[in-house]
Amino acid sequence: MKGIKRYKRVIAMSAAALGLAAALTVNDAIAYFTASVSAEGSQVVNLGSETEITEEPGRGMKKITITNSGENDCFVRVKAFAPANISISYSEDEGNDNWSEGDEGYYYYGLVLAAGGSATVLNVEFDIPENFDRDEFNLVVVQECTPVRHRDDGTEYADWSTVYREYQDENGEEAVNP
Repeated sequence: MKGIKRYKRVIAMSAAALGLAAALTVNDAIAYFTASVSAEGSQVVNLGSETEITEEPGRGMKKITITNSGENDCFVRVKAFAPANISISYSEDEGNDNWSEGDEGYYYYGLVLAAGGSATVLNVEFDIPENFDRDEFNLVVVQECTPVRHRDDGTEYADWSTVYREYQDENGEEAVNP
């Protein structure tokens, strides 16, 4: 009889220890399952930085104006492309000194372009050789914008390494900004 009581006591103690160990590890398992998530698809994020370019063609030049049509301040840059035998130069109207040459052939507007504001005019000038077919000539001007970022001390800067792309939805169609 003593052997059976002792056996029951050992089984009860073992069951209690096993129950206590299980109770202590449940919190870790619950934490794992509540901290892990998965997602599918994509969504276009509207960062509020949108710009529009205005090109006024003239004889041997284009006057470029960039307007911030978005909701947030941004930085802008411009680059012109032409056939290899066409020389391109950039200038500003007299009294302005807001554009400067930067990396990869871009010209950077040195000021923050406020929402609803326009940059000063950037003149893109080009020389077409005499024997060049003027009907086939096309000067392409590309402009880009990036949201204003702030350093720890509050100074504003542009991060041109950040790339934002629009994605396709699950049906393969281009997602539309909300």
